[in-house]
Amino acid sequence: MSKNNPLELIEEVYNEHYRYLRNLLIGLTKSNEIADDIIQELFAKILVTPTSILKVNYMKSWLVKSAKNTLIDYYRKKKPELLSDENIIELLLIDNFTPEVSVIINNELETILNEFSATDKAIILAKEHYGYNYQEISELLNLPVSTLKSRVFRIRKSIIKER
Repeated sequence: MSKNNPLELIEEVYNEHYRYLRNLLIGLTKSNEIADDIIQELFAKILVTPTSILKVNYMKSWLVKSAKNTLIDYYRKKKPELLSDENIIELLLIDNFTPEVSVIINNELETILNEFSATDKAIILAKEHYGYNYQEISELLNLPVSTLKSRVFRIRKSIIKER
């Protein structure tokens, strides 16, 4: 290995350890694309500070550790992307409904909600549709939280019974 030029050393390390790293990452991720992305990101990080590779004594173990850390970072970055859509579970569950089924469900819900008092309707819509918590609803409607909890429970129970 050429110890003089860090860029030549990085190229040698890449050529020497690419297959090993790729097989390791494919084993961890079960995906060729993710493995290639991780290797690309790992060597991009190395290229940002090329002189850092000169300080490494045990190249293979250092690369494995760095690849695993890069993989962890990769999944951490992906996690918020998945969770950024608050309605993802609803979308997954409701996505297979046809427009006709959605209209029928909306009509049923509207019919059921019209049977409740204006306060009960406001409580259940604020809680379930708009996502307010009990404290916020309590402040809006000037009702104790304990009363709200029991009313929400009662409303949910009657909606289930009606449906």
